[in-house]
Amino acid sequence: MNEELAELIRQAMTGDKTSFGKLVCRYKHHIVNIAFGIVGNPHDAEEIAQEAFLKAYLSIYKLTSETAFYRWLVKITTNLSIDRKNANAKQYPAPLEEMGTILDNPRYTPEAILEQKERQRLILTALEQLTAEQRTVIVLRELQGFAYDEIAEILDIPLGTVKSRINTARLHLRDILTQERS
Repeated sequence: MNEELAELIRQAMTGDKTSFGKLVCRYKHHIVNIAFGIVGNPHDAEEIAQEAFLKAYLSIYKLTSETAFYRWLVKITTNLSIDRKNANAKQYPAPLEEMGTILDNPRYTPEAILEQKERQRLILTALEQLTAEQRTVIVLRELQGFAYDEIAEILDIPLGTVKSRINTARLHLRDILTQERS
């Protein structure tokens, strides 16, 4: 973490609204992506991100260190996302345009873009078939790049449980995607 970011977090911890607003701008995309990865609905993901930032703002003074800010924010987001996922009886399909980014680059042919969208659709469909616990650890590990110990801390579960869930989720994803290709 660079000193400028650390200072911004310290100022936000003292109640500085402008500093917190800058943190929201900096992390919004990451937080929405984490929520989307878990709930699979872009509108829910936006709402979860807003709720996560509100919760963080209301309790940021409780942080003991600026270095803990991002993981703490991810933990809030993850918990809210799991709660939302469990509360939603109805599953919402995600529009292809909103589920990922395809670069607007002239070197991509229409066929390549179509193939990329199909891969994204298959992956999201496969993720939906995982349990909430498996989906959460896969999103945090594979899509957000968190280390196993960070995931254990974020989810407040043992490291062995994280490893087991990730392994099981990978096996399920492989089986699901293999069946889809057949």
